[in-house]
Amino acid sequence: MSPFLLSFFLLAGLRPPTATPAAHPSGSLATATPVDFWRELPTTQARRLGKARLTPTRYRVFALDLAGLRRTLAPATADSGPDLLLPLPDGSRQLYHLRASTTMAPELAARYPTLRTYAGQSATAPADYVRLEVTSTGLHALLVRAGRTLLIEPYRAGDTQHYICFDKAALPAGSKPAFEIPGGPQR
Repeated sequence: MSPFLLSFFLLAGLRPPTATPAAHPSGSLATATPVDFWRELPTTQARRLGKARLTPTRYRVFALDLAGLRRTLAPATADSGPDLLLPLPDGSRQLYHLRASTTMAPELAARYPTLRTYAGQSATAPADYVRLEVTSTGLHALLVRAGRTLLIEPYRAGDTQHYICFDKAALPAGSKPAFEIPGGPQR
């Protein structure tokens, strides 16, 4: 708004109109600065957690504020969602634009209301994407970054606070992560 128009509104005792913020180009519910829900654990602290459920040769361990993450993801729809920082095995973070992604039939979704799924695309590398689910067993994420498959999984079964982040190629031959369905068989 020009200084002249601003002066006019103020002198007339009127409130100047405020500009509506432009929509985020991704259609996301973006905030000015995405919140980082992850905190990397030093190796000594990670060792105190005991044996990890998965044993890749190279990995990082992170603590997650799952309650904060759930609150941030709650308003996501198929058309828009939040921007979310996710950890990478090298210790850095990558920003993703997320959207709710319904992958279950409505009857199944009604049966498992705590299972929420999301799809996202990197804010900086459009070819990179993520599939993420939040269940009663915690967060499970599959990221494809520069042609590599990266995983974020609970550190141990039943632990929804600590997560192991690794490149799938770092898993020993013959091992694979078990993805859990709440109340159902592991696959």
